Amino acid sequence: MSTCLMILALASFLQPPPQPMQLHAGGSLIIQVDNIKKAEGQLWIGIYDSEDNFLVKEKAIVEGIEVTRTGSVQIKFPSLPYGTYAIAMFHDLNGNNELDRNRIGVPTEPYAFSGDLRSKWRLPNFSEVSVAFKSNGQKIHFRLQKWWE
Repeated sequence: MSTCLMILALASFLQPPPQPMQLHAGGSLIIQVDNIKKAEGQLWIGIYDSEDNFLVKEKAIVEGIEVTRTGSVQIKFPSLPYGTYAIAMFHDLNGNNELDRNRIGVPTEPYAFSGDLRSKWRLPNFSEVSVAFKSNGQKIHFRLQKWWE
């Protein structure tokens, strides 16, 4: 074997092995919901990945959880890609799969958004309520509220 080939073989042997290709980097996101006042209905959670998809149910990761107790509950979303998300939820007390509203459009069932709402008089935009999901096991806290609270 020539010296040049030996050096090339030795150089390739000393290189670290290639890392396995990752399909997506992500982990488990844990959502903790507090202030559940009634043990009935379902808790609907929508996770949105962009301004264009925000509050479009068909473009969200949606989970419906049966509410069987008051207080707090944790919901785990495994294998969620890391990124920026806006999360909206409501407690569907009557089981009609919709956020009920009164005649002027004010929600009559408890709801919550990730991030801080700046005004009750309009829907928030994605950037106002978005959060960065960047570590496995990250927990985001929500407190259900009624509009008039």
